[in-house]
Amino acid sequence: FYYCGTAQPAILLITAGDYRLIVRKGLEFALAETWLDTGQMVVGGIGNVGAYLNAMGVRSGKLGLETDVMPADLYLRVQRLLPEFLPVSVTREILIQRMIKDTEELKLIRGACAIMQVGHDRVFEVLKPGMTELELAAEIEYAHRRAGHEGAICIRISDYLMVNGPLASGENLYRTTGWANTITGVGLSSAITAGPSMRPIQPGDLVMADIPVFHHGYHCDESRTYVLGKPKPGIRALHDYLREIVDSVLQELKPGTRCSDLFHTANDCAQRLGVGDYFQTLADRKSPLIGHGVGVEVNELPVLEANSDLELQANMVTTLEMHLTHPQHGVVKTEFMVLVTPDGYERLSVKGCELFVVDN
Repeated sequence: FYYCGTAQPAILLITAGDYRLIVRKGLEFALAETWLDTGQMVVGGIGNVGAYLNAMGVRSGKLGLETDVMPADLYLRVQRLLPEFLPVSVTREILIQRMIKDTEELKLIRGACAIMQVGHDRVFEVLKPGMTELELAAEIEYAHRRAGHEGAICIRISDYLMVNGPLASGENLYRTTGWANTITGVGLSSAITAGPSMRPIQPGDLVMADIPVFHHGYHCDESRTYVLGKPKPGIRALHDYLREIVDSVLQELKPGTRCSDLFHTANDCAQRLGVGDYFQTLADRKSPLIGHGVGVEVNELPVLEANSDLELQANMVTTLEMHLTHPQHGVVKTEFMVLVTPDGYERLSVKGCELFVVDN
């Protein structure tokens, strides 16, 4: 989709001086959707790749593949069909190309952020005591769909199976499963151990919603923390600490800053405020990141993690995703989208780091 403008089943075959889009099925749609020269489009499949490479004068060499998300059966078939070629991974090169967004991509991401806000507004309309996590998640997802969310989330983990996004409340905020480096919720059963459960939400409960949206091929990924009714003692102070940590990162967010430096800025601020033990803490571990890129997939480069030497560049889009887990007061989380600009950043999300009080 990123290179062709179509998600029809196809293989994009690129050499140093030529290319072909080999369409397996849905040629009529592919012809209408792509911006590529339709004269370079042919009908076929993996069995035709060798013939087209020969026609383009390429008979041996390295064959770049997205090996991180490629089924093993398909990889073995490529080896069998193309013995003259050495399969190599080009995943990182592709992800690095996708880090920088153009004007049209940013327009679509802004559209996704607007859809996200519709779901946020719905929480204020429907959240009330006794409502289950599942009922609230369904209301948010329904609002997103009516506003144009395409109903799917593209995430770059080949064996990842989860609902549309995590939602958790009360004690479930402390129960983090092994499926993500964030607050997951516990899900409805052991078959999919993440997402909303049947737990009824009670007055004073904290509720965290992290339900992404997908708009014309591009995502918005945000997390909001709500409190139903009057916040319990200590919650506002805990959230104020979180906001101060986020603000420390925003002050350094500009082109040339290394991702690892942003991670250490956040961690150092948490330590200085005396909440280092609570920062990015999950049930049995700590999250190794404080944000990630977003685009045609909900998890892209850059990743704001301790060991990343990538430097921010203008027109990157990333989330800031941070939380504090306090054993007595509760769990507060924020996640919002920012665009790296030539001299700093622009918030793409309608809302930033806030504690949202719902009084229904």
